[in-house]
Amino acid sequence: MRESLRARLLVWHTVTTALVVAVFGAAVCYLAWRDRLTDIDAALAARAAMLAGAVRPAGGDRVDVLLGPPLPPGPYAHAIWTADGRLLDRAGTSLVARPDAPGLRTREGRRERTVVAASGVRIVVSRDLAPVRQAIWTLAARLALVGAGVLAISMALGWLLAGRMLAPLARIAATARRMMAGDLAARVPAAGESTELDQIGRALNGAFDRLQAAIDRQQRFTADASHELRTPLTALSTETQWALARERTHEEWRRSLGVCARAAARMQAVVERLLAVARGAAAANARVAVRLDRLAAEAASDLAPLADRRGVTVRIAAPTLAVVGDPDRLREALTNVVANAIHYNREAGDVVVVGRRLGGQIEVAVTDTGGGIDPDDLPYVFDAFYRGRHARRQDPSGAGLGLAVTRAIVEHHGGVVHCASRPGRGTCVTISVPAPG
Repeated sequence: MRESLRARLLVWHTVTTALVVAVFGAAVCYLAWRDRLTDIDAALAARAAMLAGAVRPAGGDRVDVLLGPPLPPGPYAHAIWTADGRLLDRAGTSLVARPDAPGLRTREGRRERTVVAASGVRIVVSRDLAPVRQAIWTLAARLALVGAGVLAISMALGWLLAGRMLAPLARIAATARRMMAGDLAARVPAAGESTELDQIGRALNGAFDRLQAAIDRQQRFTADASHELRTPLTALSTETQWALARERTHEEWRRSLGVCARAAARMQAVVERLLAVARGAAAANARVAVRLDRLAAEAASDLAPLADRRGVTVRIAAPTLAVVGDPDRLREALTNVVANAIHYNREAGDVVVVGRRLGGQIEVAVTDTGGGIDPDDLPYVFDAFYRGRHARRQDPSGAGLGLAVTRAIVEHHGGVVHCASRPGRGTCVTISVPAPG
């Protein structure tokens, strides 16, 4: 493809150059012809004026022509007629016919000028244009040779220049073939230039980086989902096999079924969270006017039993915060954040929910007094199945999907979610969604 494009570029370059050379040569020949013709016309005018000055009336219908020494031989010729058409004098090539009107004309390969002298005498001065035409054709042939040389040099330089300009395409094609072969780390080599093709190469590298990151996230997501589901599946399979291995009492069956039920419930919770993450990129549901301050209060009320067991106090300080969105999904997002703030808080800790309007955004910040998040874990807290070291120590059974669901819901509403934390000082998760226009 590159060679084909290079050949097409060379063809267009050659055709364009040939047209330019042809137009330039034609313009030079035309201007040379016009200049020679202008010189000839001036010479004809001078000779005609000299001959007209030699005509003298001699009384009646008679005229005298007082010519000086004979004109030197050359390409010029003249003829003199009386008013009634008698030829008085001529020199050089015979003229075919007496002209009807004065002026300039080209006739039978000659340039002629006709003037009227005393007593109606007509004088015609002419010059053969064959030598001039021959000179112009000679000039055209020389220009054609020079143009052919220029065209040959231009084609060679065009071929080299096209190859240099299309070199980034070769690098892009080679990178694409490496990626098709499975090398997802392949990137277009940087040329250190700022041409359009190099800019395309840099843009493709950025797209390849995002593609690789998306594939890595997908692989990690699949692996994490498999891991989260494998534990309850293993428990369910083991308990079932153990229960069926021999006869059991009624109480033993109840205990085994309880283990199976808990494993199934855990799998159901993981699957529902996965569906919640997937719904974050789904089509928009019906949007209605909703108040985030009320949704935050409802989330705190629903989580009151968990807060009581942990001895955590939840306080809400939010004015009326009206937005447009899906109330169920927004309530789920706020519930996830408040639940995390309670669950990973210290005993008898505090959770403060503060809402405000900032410019064109509505913000709800949930701050806890827990142990915080390690700086190494902080960039990944919104990734599905990611759980920091502190979270794994405090709750080994968690799936790490709550904040991933929250981010999907908030981004589904055109907003962003941000987490700030200091180890030992607590964590603040801020949800920001556009305020209604």
